[in-house]
Amino acid sequence: MHLIKSVLRLLRPYSSLLAFLSILIPLYVRTNDFVLSAARAAPLLFVSMCTYLSNDLDDIEKDKVNHPDRPLPSGSLAPPFVAILYYIWLALALFTIRHFIVSVHISFLYYLLLLLCISYNYVVEYLPGLKAIYVAAASSIPVLILVAYYPNETALYRIAIALFAFMLGRELCKDLLDRAGDPVSFLHRIPATRMAQLAFSAQAVGLALLIPRIVDIYHFIDLVSMSALLALSYSFWFRLERRVAATTLMKLSIFLGLYFLL
Repeated sequence: MHLIKSVLRLLRPYSSLLAFLSILIPLYVRTNDFVLSAARAAPLLFVSMCTYLSNDLDDIEKDKVNHPDRPLPSGSLAPPFVAILYYIWLALALFTIRHFIVSVHISFLYYLLLLLCISYNYVVEYLPGLKAIYVAAASSIPVLILVAYYPNETALYRIAIALFAFMLGRELCKDLLDRAGDPVSFLHRIPATRMAQLAFSAQAVGLALLIPRIVDIYHFIDLVSMSALLALSYSFWFRLERRVAATTLMKLSIFLGLYFLL
């Protein structure tokens, strides 16, 4: 049981599920074909999990400072075992893209996402100041995949930009949490409070970009709920100083944002 819990912590099931659902739900709504939608979404699940395994393997030393309770720095799992898991998930990601995504120009986006994800640690190590932008750009690719499937739905471009802005803000906040163990960049010269204010402003811009997408009362309620979560996370960050909880609330807001893809 302990082994299973440790592996699940590495795979980040909630974050990986978000990537999977960002393709599954919109495609199912449009096609009413669950099998087809799941097949097109499956690569995103394996790419996401593969990414987290790779990151944790590369970040063992940094996590001893930033996240000592994680399975690898705490010694709950051995690096060789996690490396085997990484190659299994990488193979699953490549296999599902090759066999489930038949269109070459669309499969290119899946491969691009995989490439960006497994190259993430080079950015962290050598271009740390670009890390938040890099993650936000990679996180927007699932929406661009939807654009590739439905090129006439131009509103999806606005959603991709909104997601980029929101993810940029969240990643900047996560970087603040990890400053102690991360490589020094030009961002470290910006005071933490100022950086957090910029991060929340970026997320507010992301929410504002969704306003034209409100077409019924359900979209309105969804956006109000996302805004309330952002306000609550702001309070958690600046007033209560519960910053990990604040970033968790941001993730919940992103889950609610899936409704705008329907």
